[in-house]
Amino acid sequence: MPRFCSILILFLLLTSCDLNIFKETDTDVEVVSEKNNETLTLGSDPEKGKIVYYANCISCHNYNPKKPGSIGPQIYRSSKELLSNKINFGIYPKNYKPKRSTKIMPLQPHLDKEIANLHAFLNAP
Repeated sequence: MPRFCSILILFLLLTSCDLNIFKETDTDVEVVSEKNNETLTLGSDPEKGKIVYYANCISCHNYNPKKPGSIGPQIYRSSKELLSNKINFGIYPKNYKPKRSTKIMPLQPHLDKEIANLHAFLNAP
């Protein structure tokens, strides 16, 4: 009986969580930076990206994206193009030189709508 109560409480806590962090916003505006010719998305949220990173990436990449992980390389300052290609298709952008020769990152297309937020987190100062 105590186990059932524990499971019920856990279920109620998890189902009552606010999952609005994963909703798409209509306020995103893309701007091309003249400094490095990279597209930046205004309206993306680095805090949401941090949640996505910690929930999906730190099992292979380091807790600190500026440091290499046990399996995956450091991914601080990764471009949105690199994130999109690796997450959705498992490929590198054209003319990109990988940091490691391994190709073991699993596809994670469920994160497609979070790429702007993940990019904002990985490119935050």
